[in-house]
Amino acid sequence: MWTCPKCGSKVDASFDVCWHCGTAADGTADPSFVSADQTGPIDELPAPTSPDLKVPLSQAASVAASPSSELVACYQTYSLMEAQFLANELSDNGIDAVCDEQDMQDAIGGWSGNPRVYCREGDLARARVFLETYEQKRAGHRSSPG
Repeated sequence: MWTCPKCGSKVDASFDVCWHCGTAADGTADPSFVSADQTGPIDELPAPTSPDLKVPLSQAASVAASPSSELVACYQTYSLMEAQFLANELSDNGIDAVCDEQDMQDAIGGWSGNPRVYCREGDLARARVFLETYEQKRAGHRSSPG
């Protein structure tokens, strides 16, 4: 975490510039920076054109029907954000993955379970190895001071 020298905002260490004013940690201002408050809403997202984009669960039915292609739940997360993060990480590591697009517990209440990440049945063993490593890193991060 660092403090912006221009506006005093607290900025996550992973950011190069202040989210509020666009100033770098060394005090260098970006004259082309525009904050989210100064821009209007995005009217419509462009249609995906890249074949390597992640496929949302609503389109997962188009996955081939061979036994190694069946989607199976490989991880249950605490939030939709974590589910999307893990699906992207798995995909970036060569394991096709998708996640829930809605937290059913929030939507209808009383639902047992949180958002899930899914992979192909044939990739389940590799996904579990990746997810065990993720769990260990997350547990280590929680127990480290600071």
